[in-house]
Amino acid sequence: MKITLGANVIYVSDLPRAKEWYEKILGMKTLDYRPREFLEMELEGSTFNIETENPKRPEGFREVRIGGRTSIEFIVQDIKKFIEFARTNGVNIVVEPVVPFWGGWNAAIADPDGNEFTIHEEKK
Repeated sequence: MKITLGANVIYVSDLPRAKEWYEKILGMKTLDYRPREFLEMELEGSTFNIETENPKRPEGFREVRIGGRTSIEFIVQDIKKFIEFARTNGVNIVVEPVVPFWGGWNAAIADPDGNEFTIHEEKK
């Protein structure tokens, strides 16, 4: 049995605001945009579905969790430069750059809905 990753799903409360934020801050490209319900974006070959709560979803998929730390990690070439760019653009810096015990650099940022992402710079 072959298993592949379909998409990363991020839930937000305001789709137009999220579209603007993910394009500007993370450089994602919009693939499909259905305002008020669904936004499909792409970053370097990875797909992200950005969605709002939607009563049209089937039972068991209607309620979503918005906000909190996700398991999504974005890799940057220069973490200090990225964090300064993010800060200049009003992004909430949850964790300033630190060196984890496994090496490299990590920081954490949050989108306008409080969804938190790890920003990582590889060891040089």
